[in-house]
Amino acid sequence: MKNLTIQLPFDEAKLKALSNALLKKDTLLENELERFLLNLYKRSVSKAVQEFLDEMAEEAPKPPVPRPAKRTAEG
Repeated sequence: MKNLTIQLPFDEAKLKALSNALLKKDTLLENELERFLLNLYKRSVSKAVQEFLDEMAEEAPKPPVPRPAKRTAEG
């Protein structure tokens, strides 16, 4: 599935303090937010919809892998 970027307003000083506190715990704010959003998704979205989206992600066509160009034999 395609990932999107989420933007939201938050106090700059609090954001710096939070980022520093998480770094001391050897984690990043992005990791914690991603984990939180995934848990929120699992709690809020019905199992049927989750399963449907999982199936759609599995069936999505993969981009073709480029093949290396064939070399011609020079005599």
